[in-house]
Amino acid sequence: MWGFMGGGRGALPNKFEEQYHCYSAAMADKAHLEQGDKILLPPSAFDILARLQVDYPMLFQLQSPDKGTLTHSGVLEFTAEEGSCVVPFWMMQNLLIEEGAVVTVSNVSLPKANFVKFQAQHVDFLEISNPRAVLEHALRNFSCITKGDVICVPYNSKNYHFEIKEVKPQDAACIIETDCNVDFDAPVGYKEPTASAPSSGNASSAASSLAKLSKQSAYAPAEHRSSACPSPTPSSLSAGSKKGETDDASAAGTKIVDGKIVRADEDSNASGSIQQSS
Repeated sequence: MWGFMGGGRGALPNKFEEQYHCYSAAMADKAHLEQGDKILLPPSAFDILARLQVDYPMLFQLQSPDKGTLTHSGVLEFTAEEGSCVVPFWMMQNLLIEEGAVVTVSNVSLPKANFVKFQAQHVDFLEISNPRAVLEHALRNFSCITKGDVICVPYNSKNYHFEIKEVKPQDAACIIETDCNVDFDAPVGYKEPTASAPSSGNASSAASSLAKLSKQSAYAPAEHRSSACPSPTPSSLSAGSKKGETDDASAAGTKIVDGKIVRADEDSNASGSIQQSS
């Protein structure tokens, strides 16, 4: 009679969009949130979402109305205090916001990612013997990725920062249950090794391990990151390196070739094969 059905004035909203005061996982004693992109929302958010026809898994866009920055996340629980949300601190750094800042949270539907390009924020990334396995394990805690975000990946008592340089088919995408091709830009500070550099004793093929990252993969500029998730320092490289790995990957002849990691021993083996064939 009054048009309450079929999209009339009394119809339920078809989109979730609320503003919350944002607090870091450490402030809420939820340190485990730092290892992924999941956030905590209040119970009232679940009440609203339950009445909407939203896509699953639930994905959200977080935007700072003051800074104009945005990122994307999944949700872990609806246990935050009313009027607030709890997010990983690295996500707050991407948004350039502080404790208690207001963020707008809205539900979104994202396509499956089919290509991601990373850039390590330090050359110590080249020390990892199996970077594919490290990233694959870390990204199992992520629901989606956003171009321009920087994530902090803990591994072997060190923190590795990776910037997402490119995402396809669009700048934000879901990485749950999807096969995703991965490429790498040369790490920040990377220099080509000299021809006289000694060969590395590590015979593992990092290039082949980075060829494809299956079923898993959102960062702020380095100057905006705080000590809560510090970039590894040169002094920590030798302490965190494993037995059998080189302390200086660049000096050992490790190269970035066409987005893949190639070590000196692989390069020499390839040259030997060419000479024999000739």
